[in-house]
Amino acid sequence: MGTPRGLDSSGTLERGLAVLEHVGQNQEISTNAIARQLGLSRSAAYRIVGTLKNLEYLEADRATGRVRLGTRLVELGARAMAATDLHRCAPRYLASLAERSGETTYLAVPDNDTMVYVATERSANAVTLACRLGTRRPQHATSLGKAWLAALPEQDRVERIRRMKLDSLTLKTINDPARLLDDLARTSRRGWAVDDVENEPDVGCVAAAVRDHTGRPIAAISIAGPAGRVLRRTDELGATVAGTAAALSLRLGYVRAQRG
Repeated sequence: MGTPRGLDSSGTLERGLAVLEHVGQNQEISTNAIARQLGLSRSAAYRIVGTLKNLEYLEADRATGRVRLGTRLVELGARAMAATDLHRCAPRYLASLAERSGETTYLAVPDNDTMVYVATERSANAVTLACRLGTRRPQHATSLGKAWLAALPEQDRVERIRRMKLDSLTLKTINDPARLLDDLARTSRRGWAVDDVENEPDVGCVAAAVRDHTGRPIAAISIAGPAGRVLRRTDELGATVAGTAAALSLRLGYVRAQRG
């Protein structure tokens, strides 16, 4: 009888890690089910699970006997996330994004009703833009700010917009709360925001939110450049910046819930 993953003949470490990964994917599972689904013998599965329980990498439910991830893994995960700082990780993602897009990329973090630009990278073909590190821009007028707002729970988003002062920075800035909320709803559905010359004359941007391990939006990254170049590529660049933001969020510990 064959084994689905060939684990019965694998090394102890590989089998132990496979069991941990499988338990994590299933949240709670019986040892018999682990053996069956991973193609392990029952004796091997019980031996591996027993060792992992003794080391507190797994724990068993007293009523059902099913196992789940243990406190030791929670501690290790917390240490890993503490070592994974947004500002330490972001530059390589921004650099890759700049190279792929051919434009300038930014990382910004929220501060009250503004976004503060904290990191940037440029491609060889990028046009120099006026925005410098430390600059603050209103959330409602930037793709960075709109991406961050759109990632908030809907009620939080609505409350923020209602109390914001929606000043116009260009003729295209959205300064009506209802229109802005509609724009944020579209942003939330597609996963990225557009600055259609709303913050700075002749500059277009697309952006997506970055989340931490809890799922909370903590920042946003953007692609910015001449409006004529960026805005004719919004679908392409929007998908690219959303993919990069998702990868950075994953690096920070965010795992998107699977839909049933």
